[in-house]
Amino acid sequence: MTSTQSRSRLVWVDVLRLVAMLMVIAGHSVDIYNATPQEDPMNGFWGAFIGSLMRPSVPLFAMMTGLLLLPIGQSAGDFYRRRIPRVLFPMLFWSVIYYLIPWLTGVIGLDKSIISILYPFEFSPSQEWGDAVHNIAMIPFTFNGYTTHMWYLYMLIGLYLIMPFFSAWIEHNDRTLVRTYIIMWCCSLLLPYLSQIISPNLFGVCAWNQFGTLYYFAGFTGYLLLGHLLGKGNPLPSRKIIAVGAMLYFAGYIITYTGFATLISKYSYAEQPDLLEMFWQFCSPNVVIMAIGMFIAMQRIRITSPRLQAALANVTKCGFGSYLMHYIFIGPALLIVMPLGLPTPICVICTVAIVFTMCMLLTNLIYKIMPRAARYIIG
Repeated sequence: MTSTQSRSRLVWVDVLRLVAMLMVIAGHSVDIYNATPQEDPMNGFWGAFIGSLMRPSVPLFAMMTGLLLLPIGQSAGDFYRRRIPRVLFPMLFWSVIYYLIPWLTGVIGLDKSIISILYPFEFSPSQEWGDAVHNIAMIPFTFNGYTTHMWYLYMLIGLYLIMPFFSAWIEHNDRTLVRTYIIMWCCSLLLPYLSQIISPNLFGVCAWNQFGTLYYFAGFTGYLLLGHLLGKGNPLPSRKIIAVGAMLYFAGYIITYTGFATLISKYSYAEQPDLLEMFWQFCSPNVVIMAIGMFIAMQRIRITSPRLQAALANVTKCGFGSYLMHYIFIGPALLIVMPLGLPTPICVICTVAIVFTMCMLLTNLIYKIMPRAARYIIG
């Protein structure tokens, strides 16, 4: 690979990371509409419509991780020491912040109803100090509606733990083994649907065994390998690749939206969260198709402006910190935007703009005023 190709590749990854970050913020900005769609059918429609568009967001981050970090090029111990603390310490820091905010709303005299705006998927809000302490004590083990986006960090640590093993396959150029794994992983993507259609006790799963036949091939590991393989590019003309990518994305979107919209018109998250997430699961065939479409299409992006490249590099630097803190700003942004009476799509766009701007400002500020401590706060 020439230096020009390497630089071009880096730029398109920066663009993809920016798009994925905006998708995460937009997806969480419609949580309030999806949490209670029955209160306003039109908001329920827009929640499903916009939320379904954003489902490839986290899979794209996982694919970029595989693209950029496989093979790891170092010992497993060095890799763990370098990577895991940069996820673990920020996760602990921000989880504590998120759990203290509900208690602080009570301290300053706000009504408990404000919590439902700040945290739409926390269905048992509390302003009690004891509940905040309990939630903080449980951080090493689990998350809840106050830290709904932190699930990704638990999962990411797991990916880091397994990456040295995948790296050994790749370093030995055993492409057949990698491709076989991806084929088995693709089969595992059908499990959420089959468990609903046939039986929850599928392929050996039962009360005393949660590890069915395809369990060992399931999860986000497939995205790691997809990112590594697809990142090598292909010789097809850009027009064809972009067209194929767009078709894949919209084909997956039609399935994702239709399935979710149908289910949410009948059930609520408080009643059937697992059923509602069936078409929104990140490891489902429809979302995988969307993610692949976006990934291969955006590989053909070319940006030559040094200023724009520098701006994108800064977004990349601030991306992880923005993910950690963005949920704090969504509720306040909605409180500003929703009373304006704007159409829901415009409301979401304004919310995303406010949240993204605040995340960029705060992340850059942290890097500036405490450069040494920043890695423990924003990675």
